[in-house]
Amino acid sequence: MSAQIAAPLEVRLNRRERHLQLTWPDGAVSQLSCLMLRRCCACSSCTQARRGEQLRLLDAGLGLERVELFGVSGLQLHFSDGHSRGVYPWRYLRELGEGA
Repeated sequence: MSAQIAAPLEVRLNRRERHLQLTWPDGAVSQLSCLMLRRCCACSSCTQARRGEQLRLLDAGLGLERVELFGVSGLQLHFSDGHSRGVYPWRYLRELGEGA
């Protein structure tokens, strides 16, 4: 099993520019667009839709309404389209920020 990723030192939501910025303990900064985060949602509904190659229409103006800590392991994101089922672990957010 892989090592645990430390939580970021700061999580900042920029609603105007529609991105989430995370500052990691090693000094790295991840800037993730709300649209990209929504496209990468790993909840069962979104994963199933991607596997079935179902068309999903996402508004380019999509934003985040709310960001909440999900225990000590990550964030739960509440998007402006009403979707809020996805949980984003720290490791996943770090990988998204590194373009994995």
